Amino acid sequence: MVKDYFEARAWLEGFIPYTYSKENLGLSRIEYLLKLLGNPQEKFKSIHIAGTSGKGSTAYYCVRLLQRSKSQTPNSKLQKGPNNKTKNWNLEFDNWKLNRPKVGLHISPHLTYIGERMQINGRPISVGRLVKLINEVKTVVEKIQRTKPKLIPSYFEILVAASFLHFAQERVNWAVVEVGLGGRLDATNVLRPELCVITNIGLDHTDILGKTIEKIAFEKAGIIKDGVPVITGAKGKALQVIEKEAERKKAQLVKLSKNDTKGYLIIYKDIVKRGECFLTYECFSMSLTSMGALGILLDRDTMKEALSLGFPGRFEEVQEDVILDGAHNLDKIKILVNFLKNSKLQTPNSKITLVVAFKKGKDWKKMLRFLISELSVDAIFATEFKAATDTGFFAAVDPYEIKDFVNSKLPFDSKLAQGEQISNSKIIVTNNSQEAVFNALRLTSTSLSASAQGKLVLVTGSLYLVGEARTLWDLPEN
Repeated sequence: MVKDYFEARAWLEGFIPYTYSKENLGLSRIEYLLKLLGNPQEKFKSIHIAGTSGKGSTAYYCVRLLQRSKSQTPNSKLQKGPNNKTKNWNLEFDNWKLNRPKVGLHISPHLTYIGERMQINGRPISVGRLVKLINEVKTVVEKIQRTKPKLIPSYFEILVAASFLHFAQERVNWAVVEVGLGGRLDATNVLRPELCVITNIGLDHTDILGKTIEKIAFEKAGIIKDGVPVITGAKGKALQVIEKEAERKKAQLVKLSKNDTKGYLIIYKDIVKRGECFLTYECFSMSLTSMGALGILLDRDTMKEALSLGFPGRFEEVQEDVILDGAHNLDKIKILVNFLKNSKLQTPNSKITLVVAFKKGKDWKKMLRFLISELSVDAIFATEFKAATDTGFFAAVDPYEIKDFVNSKLPFDSKLAQGEQISNSKIIVTNNSQEAVFNALRLTSTSLSASAQGKLVLVTGSLYLVGEARTLWDLPEN
């Protein structure tokens, strides 16, 4: 039995594979684990969301819209627990009184606290409840280790099962579930959802999902279920793959386009103009279209209330002129840069100090080249994250490799260049990510002058980096 959060985390991390490939994907392990847990995934309605970019944002906003929905009558199961005893009465009564659903959210990875992966109505599971939950799952996993060693689940699979068990025990009306990797063979694909969503398709995780858009689209289209409606924002060859799979599964397909969502545009422009959150139009319209597909109607004020809120690690201004953004592929970097250019933070005289780290296997060179070519980057702190990832340990790109790339591969007309080479004083290696952020803050604060206003620190390249950096401002609750 684990006694506290740190023991629970250590036990879970013992199931992270040291090497990760497509062979680590598959449904047999998660299906067996869930069977022994009583198939909790069958005890709530769900929305299943895949995609290269925007799936986490779409999941967040679907939850917020569902929370504010009054389209359902209260679920009688919410009012009574086992033996007809009242369960979590204060919370349940509030839900009943407001006639609003109780909504779970499963995301991955987490930023600072494992419990972020299993939220209900916007709140991560408490530490005490998480420890109890992990002990419940641990008993079952240990039985598998003794009796079915070929079916021992991975770190990610255990956390997916724990999330589903938590949602079932808390009798949520809905769970919005983000795919971890791909879709077809992802552990979350045991769901039989009411709606499938595929946000878009781009080149990411190509070492596992395939080297072409078509192969990646095939993996993500694997979440489509027989007769279950599917919404997608995919285009071109990726859309053709999704169309074919939807037709094969007799699933109604809604193809998102700006022409189809013109009615949302006025609301979107109003939210963005106020600068209250970082929200792309694609995620905005995807989440609202999802509600429409489920027959959930929302008034304009409710939409604004739900969609005007940001969330941790996505264009998050943790203090004045310090932005954290977990963009970890080229598509996300382009969205970040576009939003930054159109925000109040970016002025013609702005100078940006980058703090970057990247996960191995990502096309980080294109990401970094785009950042430097599109923004007025004044200095770069190359660093690495130490956090264990779902797919392995020691997963960060060596920061000296980042420095060598900047020095040798970037064009001489880069804003970082001095004469015919990059100045070493403008690309600094700091192995500790928090120290890198401290040094970036120190550099910008000491270099501010009347002629050099508009300094901005941007921490990006990896959600794992953002998670480590974010603890400088916000520690998880005990």
